[in-house]
Amino acid sequence: MSTGRKRGACALILICALAPVVVAQSRVSRPGRLVLVELFTSQGCNMCPEAEKNLGNLGDGNRSVAPVALHVDYFDRPWKDPFSAKLHSERQMSYHNTYKGPKDPSLGLYYTPMMMVDGVTHINGRDPASLKAAVAAARQKPPGVTIRTKLDPPTEARKTKLTVTVEPVADRLKGREQLVCAVLREDQVSTDVKSGENAGKTLANRFPARQMQFETVKLEPKKPRDVPFEFTVDPAWNAANLAIVVFVQDVATGEVHQSAIAALRKTETDPAKSGP
Repeated sequence: MSTGRKRGACALILICALAPVVVAQSRVSRPGRLVLVELFTSQGCNMCPEAEKNLGNLGDGNRSVAPVALHVDYFDRPWKDPFSAKLHSERQMSYHNTYKGPKDPSLGLYYTPMMMVDGVTHINGRDPASLKAAVAAARQKPPGVTIRTKLDPPTEARKTKLTVTVEPVADRLKGREQLVCAVLREDQVSTDVKSGENAGKTLANRFPARQMQFETVKLEPKKPRDVPFEFTVDPAWNAANLAIVVFVQDVATGEVHQSAIAALRKTETDPAKSGP
């Protein structure tokens, strides 16, 4: 894979109606670790609503996690999940292929609902106790990078620019390829499901990914690296529930070194969520 801009979903190669603002917003990740929690889910799976609820309960008011729901496409029959993407499935398969620890001999790491915590710990999405324990363990690790995010005002074409500045704080990252990923997510989106395992239900989708972009970079100590992204926001999306999750992940191992969240809101004084 080339080291240039990759627009679309962040396959693990590893791996808005935007409210107007009047000035650019700049935010810096705090010293504490913000833990990335990915839920691989589908509206076509009748076990996933429980996992979505667990993800929501974890993320509500919790400044130590960055939750994202990646809806896979392998459950898209008969019901087509509006949040599903092929590359979400590919990202999950890459976790399945690269994970070296024990896993189910028949399912591996390719099932729903499955969660990954900071790219290294997998959990059944219906197990909130194990999720809580995994997040607590991840919080004990110091961040490997610092992240600064800067959001520019949107244009008339509903485009907003995000600049992510990454600097390593761990010498072991020198010269290693890293993914700098930015995920535009929405929260609390309701869907009336017409067919499939959840037919007749109204599902509350928690933190579903709307767009994902990434770039592969190599980091050097004391040399901050700027990575620009540009998102086009659909006017049908709820601006109050939009945010961009940013994380830096080792290409070879899948380890996430740090995450940050930049909320897209009317106020220019709302602090970034990047730790406790």
